[in-house]
Amino acid sequence: MAKLKGGTEAMISGKVGGLVFFDYFGERHVRMAPKDRKKSSWSAKQQAHRKRFSAIYAFWGQYERTEIQKIWKLAAVRMYAINLFMKINMPAFGPEGELMDPERLHFSAGQLPLPHLLTAAPADGAPEKIEVTWQDDSGSAHARSNDELLTMIAHDGKFTGPIETGFVRKTKNAVIQLPVGIGAVQGIYVFFASKERMSYSPDQYLKL
Repeated sequence: MAKLKGGTEAMISGKVGGLVFFDYFGERHVRMAPKDRKKSSWSAKQQAHRKRFSAIYAFWGQYERTEIQKIWKLAAVRMYAINLFMKINMPAFGPEGELMDPERLHFSAGQLPLPHLLTAAPADGAPEKIEVTWQDDSGSAHARSNDELLTMIAHDGKFTGPIETGFVRKTKNAVIQLPVGIGAVQGIYVFFASKERMSYSPDQYLKL
């Protein structure tokens, strides 16, 4: 791919002969146009990759107009949010597009740090609640005492959230009420968000 720096070519858009001219984050680029290929010419590996790609794209689409897509849009630098989401989450999906490893799935990304020593367990005497603990690292790097804890709940192959817990980094622990009728919970994804919701941390999966 080549970058165009002014001249008549910078005004062209679309396919011209064997070239494609396009904008990419405010800059003009040109590349060779892809050759038309029949589906029957795809190899088994290419077909599997397409299935995997389509499955992750559909998974991303579940969170349209939600805070999850906002998180990835904020985290993506000089690339589209969907591309970053796919890059990070590709290892969680199998060759047929099935979700293989929930522990490698991620719902959040960003510059806020995750605290150390994160743990999660059913609350004592209250199976409908989960207690999360962590080490308070307020003041280090970009960590702030009022960063709020958010969670995604993994249950029976489904994912609910993000849930605003109301707990912040400085509290060092949180007791989270699970949604009514959610069923068996396999684990939770925990991450932090700035008070203004303009910065997020990566998430961590905590198995229960």
